[in-house]
Amino acid sequence: MTTDAAPSYLIVDEDPLQLSALRRLLRDLPGNKRSATSAEEALLMAEQEMPSVLIAAYILPGMDGLSLISTLRARAPGLRCGLHTTQSPSRDIVPPDVTILLKPCPPDRMRAFAMSAAATAQR
Repeated sequence: MTTDAAPSYLIVDEDPLQLSALRRLLRDLPGNKRSATSAEEALLMAEQEMPSVLIAAYILPGMDGLSLISTLRARAPGLRCGLHTTQSPSRDIVPPDVTILLKPCPPDRMRAFAMSAAATAQR
């Protein structure tokens, strides 16, 4: 991604209320924001356009958020990822460069992650 390109965000959560809240929270950040309610849907979206920032719930239908992150990173190693979860998984199963965003994640923390991840992805 070049420095003048806007970042793209993919937010994945099976709960439509969570997706709506996250879209509202991030709506004023520059870039395209898409959302999916399953890992399968997210994978299809990523085939069309790979995001620069992924925020994925840990619990998803079919495939968990860590597996989704692993699959997308195999295609795009520089993908910036946040795992949105109610319980922190063991650190030995979470890659060191994946940010854990515990639910309920304070809005300032979520926005800070999204902005920092987008800025890092643009370099």
